[in-house]
Amino acid sequence: MTEENKKRIPLWLYPSTLESVDRWQQQDNCKSRSEFIEKAVRFYCGYISAVCQLP
Repeated sequence: MTEENKKRIPLWLYPSTLESVDRWQQQDNCKSRSEFIEKAVRFYCGYISAVCQLP
C-alpha cells in the first residue's frame, strides 16, 4: 500500500452494527474500529469488483 494520509469522515452506524464491529474487531486482531472498518470496506470493494463488471 502506498503512503497516504488518512482523511477523517463522519460515519453513522446503527448501535447493533457498532456492536458487531466491536465484537469482530477483536476476533480479527484489529487495533481500532477504524482499522476494522477500513479492512471491511476494502474487502467489500474487492467483492463488488469481482461480482460486477464495470463498463
